[in-house]
Amino acid sequence: MTEGDLVHDQRTRRSGEIRSAALAYVRECGRHRDVLDITEFARQRWPRDGAHKLAVMTQALADDVRSGVPVVDVWRRFEVPGRIAQQLVGASGYEGLYDILQTYSMSPGFTVKDIANWVWEGRMPAEEAEDILGVDRTEMADLIARWIVGEDKFKNSWSAL
Repeated sequence: MTEGDLVHDQRTRRSGEIRSAALAYVRECGRHRDVLDITEFARQRWPRDGAHKLAVMTQALADDVRSGVPVVDVWRRFEVPGRIAQQLVGASGYEGLYDILQTYSMSPGFTVKDIANWVWEGRMPAEEAEDILGVDRTEMADLIARWIVGEDKFKNSWSAL
């Protein structure tokens, strides 16, 4: 079996395991409120794999996380802070997370309007909303103000829903 065959074989046969590991990795980043070393996570996840097989699985795990799908899947369930999710996918703001949701036709779970409304109505503390969206206090206040007056800055995104 050539190296290319091994890579293809492992990614195909273990695609469910890779996705499961990606979701677990993102959740673990959320629990630690930091981006963790993915190589160390993989080493702990697959301790019995040989060096070559572990390298293949680690790369597949990193590729899956980088795609953004497991990241936004966990983020839209409030299991990872917005800033961490943004770092994992290389997004500069929460809009990038919504872009990934749209690209993969995933339902958002919540919109920016929902969050602003929850804060305005007192159903969610502003600090929690800031954490979810990965914004600072000033940006959160601006989002709430825009929601109150009915402005839609992001007409082509999920936030306009």
